Amino acid sequence: MSAYSNAMSRYFGFSGRSTRAQFWYYHLVLLGLAVVGIIIDAAISGGQPLVSALIVIAHYIPSLAITVRRLHDADISGWMALLCLVPGIGVIAFILYGCLASTPGPNRFGHGDQVAPYSTGRAPTAASLPSAASNLDRLDKLASLRASGAISDDEFQRMKSEVLAIGAR
Repeated sequence: MSAYSNAMSRYFGFSGRSTRAQFWYYHLVLLGLAVVGIIIDAAISGGQPLVSALIVIAHYIPSLAITVRRLHDADISGWMALLCLVPGIGVIAFILYGCLASTPGPNRFGHGDQVAPYSTGRAPTAASLPSAASNLDRLDKLASLRASGAISDDEFQRMKSEVLAIGAR
């Protein structure tokens, strides 16, 4: 659910990167919402797509944005997302984009460390930040990870406490 909320909080955010997990979890939640919308439509309007149409319209821009960020994560121009709109090959392009491997480390679209917590499946710790960095640099790095959505506010607070504890020694 955090991948969905992350994507929705970056509604018009076409810059940066999104991992495979973020891409697929967002679309899984969107599929669930669409099914619920179809069920509601069948119950209240005899199958006329009212609620489901609103769901699709509300999610059009975030879906396009997360697809562009997914392409950025693979170091591909976001303009390639337009292939998803071509009848016949659009579904194939969508699936391929979702399966592309992430570019390790930074690329021309952003830093790989912004997406590392999702790609490794583990939350970062204060110790995982570069050891050569000063505490101020570590706190700046944590703030940028939180701003990008790579870590939650709770993770940010926990890691900030760890950094401050390390600095107190």
